Amino acid sequence: MNVKKMIAMICAIGFLVASCKKDPIGTSKTPCTGATPEFLSLYSNASQQQQLTDMNLMDAEVHSYSFEVNTPKTVCSIGYQSCAGLSQIPYLIEIRDSVSNAVLFSGSSLFDSLAMSYMSIPPLSLMPNHTYTVNRIQTNWPIYITQTIGRVLYQPGNLAIQFPISQGALKITSSQFYGNGGPMANFALPCIDLVYQ
Repeated sequence: MNVKKMIAMICAIGFLVASCKKDPIGTSKTPCTGATPEFLSLYSNASQQQQLTDMNLMDAEVHSYSFEVNTPKTVCSIGYQSCAGLSQIPYLIEIRDSVSNAVLFSGSSLFDSLAMSYMSIPPLSLMPNHTYTVNRIQTNWPIYITQTIGRVLYQPGNLAIQFPISQGALKITSSQFYGNGGPMANFALPCIDLVYQ
């Protein structure tokens, strides 16, 4: 092969590789068009109004909260931020009907450990004034249960935060932490973002 052709081919391959760029860590966008950020607004407002601390805490396999919506909503993605030690191990995310305990959605995903990242889910319709529960489950912790911590809001020096917490159409009614730790009810609010269409 001619040296000029070889150089041209190497340059072309280099240009193609350089033009493919990955989003930097922490810039993961929610995959829903026209999404509403009700949970993150609720999380931020609850932190300020109840003077709660936002940190990684609570070493339990299941972090969950129960919630209702006051108007019909459709969940299209779920956001979470992994513990650094588990960023290469998928988390199981479930949404259950709290009344019948039926699993409405169940799926596994890797989540970024540096910022909230999102998994798309098939559109899931929620009925107003009906209770649902979202679970973040991690049973594949390599060495220490402490790796199952997650981002939460909690009240230092107190064993419970005040529920319900509402923002827009979303009302969180309780939280639960269990599995190789706990159970602890209403100790904290796990940061599991539900995104609506």
